[in-house]
Amino acid sequence: MVPARYSRERRLTARMALTMVLLAVLYGLLVMPFFQISTLWGLVAVAAVAVLLTAQFRYADHVALWTMDAREVSAAEEPELHGLVERLCMSSGLPKPRVAIADTDIPNAFAAGCRRDRGVVCVTTGLRERLDMAELESVLAHEMAHLAHRDVVVATIAGFPAFCGGLIITTVSGLLLGEGRPAARLAGVVLLPMVPLAALLFPVSLLLNLAISRQRELCADRTGALLTGRPAASSAALTKICAEIESAPAGELRELRPLNGLLTVPARATGRAVADLVSTHPRVEVRVRRLTEVSQRLASGRR
Repeated sequence: MVPARYSRERRLTARMALTMVLLAVLYGLLVMPFFQISTLWGLVAVAAVAVLLTAQFRYADHVALWTMDAREVSAAEEPELHGLVERLCMSSGLPKPRVAIADTDIPNAFAAGCRRDRGVVCVTTGLRERLDMAELESVLAHEMAHLAHRDVVVATIAGFPAFCGGLIITTVSGLLLGEGRPAARLAGVVLLPMVPLAALLFPVSLLLNLAISRQRELCADRTGALLTGRPAASSAALTKICAEIESAPAGELRELRPLNGLLTVPARATGRAVADLVSTHPRVEVRVRRLTEVSQRLASGRR
């Protein structure tokens, strides 16, 4: 786990706690209608939620690697990359994650996996070509901080109500508007009362998930900078990655967008900042400013 001597930012912790409370309310709303039908239906709904969440936990890393067409590499294949990861593991006390490479020219990285001992850290070939060793280590430290904080678990739990809301809306629409049998249309009519709840769950859960994602990125930036002791290298890496993404072809960016929430810097077609409320990450300018504050604290002997 991340060394305990690294203090947490109280404002981030407070915002995170409030967001999680609101998320708990959403989970209550998700299963409450089923308990109104009967206790048995309510228990079935809780069991279904548990099964779907477990499946997401189990296969999150495999889906992420498949989406990026990434491959795991051994220490013999990539001794330099594995050496950096091993050094960070010694600094953090984390078990060593698997290491993977995605063959794309756009510089970026991500971490996935709900278990610290089975996590994976993936970098693109473009990242390795454009960053120096200190900057590459800072990006790896950021991604390993996500594993240390179990951010994939948090993101899965936070995004699940939105997933359920979207699934309900899509299913009911397909049953009612499709050319299926009368029984299918009847099922759509029976499920129709769930649509208003789904319409509430989807946007509210999505906004909460995005808020949590932005907070976790700031936490990972800070923890990663403390692990390496070089916040300036983290700032330089973020700035370089952002500049490359802003100039990258739109077609190449589209391949990365399914994993925007996991990437070090999200892929977008232009350099314009996405509105804070609907972004998976804080603006790079905000992240660099926070890293500068970390650098100043380190210079003064404070954590």
